[in-house]
Amino acid sequence: LVSVLVIGLGGILVTQSFLNRDKNKENVTVQASKEEDEKLKEEQKIEAEKELLKNSNMNKDGLQYAVDVHDVRKMLDGQAEKDGKKMVFLTFDDGPSTTVTPKILDTLKQYNVKATFFLVGNAVDNEKHKDLVNRIYDEGHAIGNHSYTHDYKKIYPGNSVNIESFFQEINQTNASIKKILGDDFNTRVIRMPGGYMSRKHYKDPSLPALDAKLSELDMDSIDWNALSGDAEGKKRTPQELVERVKKTVTGQEKAVILMHDTYGKGTTAEALPQVIEWLQSEGYEFKTIK
Repeated sequence: LVSVLVIGLGGILVTQSFLNRDKNKENVTVQASKEEDEKLKEEQKIEAEKELLKNSNMNKDGLQYAVDVHDVRKMLDGQAEKDGKKMVFLTFDDGPSTTVTPKILDTLKQYNVKATFFLVGNAVDNEKHKDLVNRIYDEGHAIGNHSYTHDYKKIYPGNSVNIESFFQEINQTNASIKKILGDDFNTRVIRMPGGYMSRKHYKDPSLPALDAKLSELDMDSIDWNALSGDAEGKKRTPQELVERVKKTVTGQEKAVILMHDTYGKGTTAEALPQVIEWLQSEGYEFKTIK
């Protein structure tokens, strides 16, 4: 009887051992399957982010602040629906420069605010400025195209936009930025020297052709509806620049502010902290243009 019990108990233990081993194998298989699923999801996420950033004018951190260029154009043209949300776009033209752009970037970083920089191609090609182009991008700001030469005589001969010359400069500037940031960079956001509004003011006969080309390329030219006045000839103090921003922004639900970060615009960098603090106190949300 004892022998039978021992044999029976041994059989149970052996059976239980096999069951435990099979269960362990099953657990290992399930765990491995979960890890594979998580790895696949992470790879898919990375690929999705890469796809999202292809032909983009900002990095992935900047996307959360971005508004599509066509929607911003509608805001400026008064075609966007009013939704009660205050929104502001800080924009800086004619850079980068080693004297002003770093100070502006420092201030933006301090206040955790993003902006849109409209770069000039021949400034981008300056060896001293390449690190600044990288910094603008790496810190989540948007990059717009402000032509290559900013030369009115070349772009607007006879005070009319030369379509071929203008888009040659746009392409040249995009190519210069790509050399620094890589082939995935592209911007659909442009600002014409003097603004699109100047072409309308002069009743430029080439505007229909310009509009057709912009539409064909899925680009848009972004002007402004507020400014600091830092490029109006008369040199203003930082406080005067702040007051001009307040005056031109007040009453606007959506504001695109024109400022400059080229050489000689040190007062713009000095005024920027007060500009940001005032906009924050007025309840504006800071956005960029993609």
